[in-house]
Amino acid sequence: MSFSYAKKDPFELSRVKTLEKMFEKDLEYQWQLDLYKKLWGKDLGNTDPGIQRSVRLVVRRWPRAPNGAVIRQLPPGYATPSSTHLWGERLLDFFCVSRGTDVMAQHDELISTSSRLSAWMKANGEAQFAKDELLWAETEEPPRLRPAADIMEILSARDLLTMMGSSGISLRGEAKSNAEDIDVDKEAKPVVLPFDYKNYPDPWPLVPFSSNPPTLQSPIPFHLLPETLIVHDPYRLLHASQYKAKDAGWTSVNDITHTYKLNLTVDSIEKTIADERERNEKRAGSATPVVVGTLFDRGDKCHPSDPTATVIPGDAYKVTVPPPPPPPISIPEAHLYLTPEHTVGIGNHSRVYRAEWDLPRSVFTKPKICMTCVEEAAKKIIQKTTSTPVDIRDSPHSISNDSDSSPCFNGTLRLREDHQPKLTFAFSKYNFDVAELEKSREQIDENLMHTLEDSKTTTYVEYSGAVSTIHVDTVPWYDPASTAPPPCSHLTQSFVSGSFSGSPPPTAQVSVVAKISLPGDTHLEQEAVIYQRFGMQFSQHWTGYTLANPVHNPTPMGAIAPIFYGYYTKAGASNGYFSPILLLEDCGKPINPSKLDFDDRQECAALILRLHYHGWTQGSFWPRNIVMQHGDHADFPLMKSANDRRFRLIDFGRAKFLGDAKDSTSADQWDKERFDEKNIIGHVLEFEDNII
Repeated sequence: MSFSYAKKDPFELSRVKTLEKMFEKDLEYQWQLDLYKKLWGKDLGNTDPGIQRSVRLVVRRWPRAPNGAVIRQLPPGYATPSSTHLWGERLLDFFCVSRGTDVMAQHDELISTSSRLSAWMKANGEAQFAKDELLWAETEEPPRLRPAADIMEILSARDLLTMMGSSGISLRGEAKSNAEDIDVDKEAKPVVLPFDYKNYPDPWPLVPFSSNPPTLQSPIPFHLLPETLIVHDPYRLLHASQYKAKDAGWTSVNDITHTYKLNLTVDSIEKTIADERERNEKRAGSATPVVVGTLFDRGDKCHPSDPTATVIPGDAYKVTVPPPPPPPISIPEAHLYLTPEHTVGIGNHSRVYRAEWDLPRSVFTKPKICMTCVEEAAKKIIQKTTSTPVDIRDSPHSISNDSDSSPCFNGTLRLREDHQPKLTFAFSKYNFDVAELEKSREQIDENLMHTLEDSKTTTYVEYSGAVSTIHVDTVPWYDPASTAPPPCSHLTQSFVSGSFSGSPPPTAQVSVVAKISLPGDTHLEQEAVIYQRFGMQFSQHWTGYTLANPVHNPTPMGAIAPIFYGYYTKAGASNGYFSPILLLEDCGKPINPSKLDFDDRQECAALILRLHYHGWTQGSFWPRNIVMQHGDHADFPLMKSANDRRFRLIDFGRAKFLGDAKDSTSADQWDKERFDEKNIIGHVLEFEDNII
């Protein structure tokens, strides 16, 4: 039987590569399913593509000492703020292990991870019985945040299309069709302020919703959430009414604006904002130079008779520059545009729209400095101070000293090599025999051995000696959010739209979800409080996998909930009802469980189970409140694939936290709700025989 993949998911490349290596000797898949049935007594079906297929199985066993102690409690291992206590960087960091080594205890098994098992084995004298597994555990990297694709790169590409006339319609009615049509005043222009639309460069401003702005998937720190929101609502959606006109085009109606204010009510968030602003104010008053790199000067000509010498004289220079401009302490204003054409959903308590959010670019950017210019300036300083012409490059391998003299160097550069042996593990696809696996590696049949990673050698340079400091103060910092041109050609070329003589405006449009409530409903306000209490914890993406019982297979460490972008209420007195606005990350559309494969549905189940693990219930666990988007958040729009599915929970207006229970009765009630929510997972996600 040939092995094929129902999908190739970039986030799961490690999974695919691992399976390819494991099946090099015998391209069969059924044995994994048979093993799963043997371990857990559950049949996942056959290998034909379908909803019962899974390739995220725990397939490794950790060997035990013949007379080893009983594992009663494992020490802590790697974890993330939104994982369970079981986290592994790779699928093969999850192991089945017997709690004890006698006949009865061998059948009492648990699943754990490399980091936890290796710590226990070392502490209990079993290291010599699992040498390969311990070596594998040492290669595991700790969890790392997985940031979204750089929104400024995406916006720069969008700017390029706009300048070419390929994206968006100008409100001026004179959008240019290509770069040559753009009238550029060669003289210096005054700085354009955010939202001074009449002075924006052509072809901006654009007709709202005409340019299909990118979805914002990067978090905004709480202290940078706009304090004032100017809401453009010509269709009166804030009154929770449905617009019935046939023509809902933006230019067909007169614009109506309302002023809303940011409303953050959780004490911990207010303290976070105050602390962050205090830190930024301290940074603004600091003049401490910033280290941007280290440059090396090799003295190759001191060894003309031995060009292959691994130890050569040289110098190292630590390069510093003045501190960058301080980041903004706050964002006073932003604009939000609503239209019924982009309705996402209508429920019993709320309505959801895909909105266009116009934000100052300073929200997304950080000051940059041209490292090429810094390097050239540092080179001149070295030449001037040493009177020796040098040629400095990023890598010490390419640095040379062109002087005919023999200067005196302050240190040595040594070529080092780091050898990593081949990583293997033993596994039988026919007989999961503990006695067989506990044989020495020389005794195990070759068919049971699988190579996880080939041996490799890494070469690097080690410097020993004094390090001098060079301060470069002639290269300015540049803020990409500025409408001024970059200070050098290197930075100009680094931007997607660098070849265009025009410049983008000081604000940029992104797409978010705006949720409004019906009159008399309090769920939206409660949901806003819940998101604030979540903080950033549940909207972060991490590397690796986690295992959320009773799901027996690891699932990816994606975010649990959307990113919170603020809760806004109407400012001043109002005539009639004006709904508050909850701004969230757009995470896609509700799922259809029958169209998801087994891995996808287990991933959805793990979301609610991870939420339970951290003391929360969701309160409305149904398919309409599990959304799916195509493509990973770290992929640029053109790279997103319909075969890559990502899931998130939404609608937390009924969520409850165990920590709020004031007595045992309240705690019991929370636990009952958690138990009820857990029991409907199989029904909601359509698992056969309710297995997860």
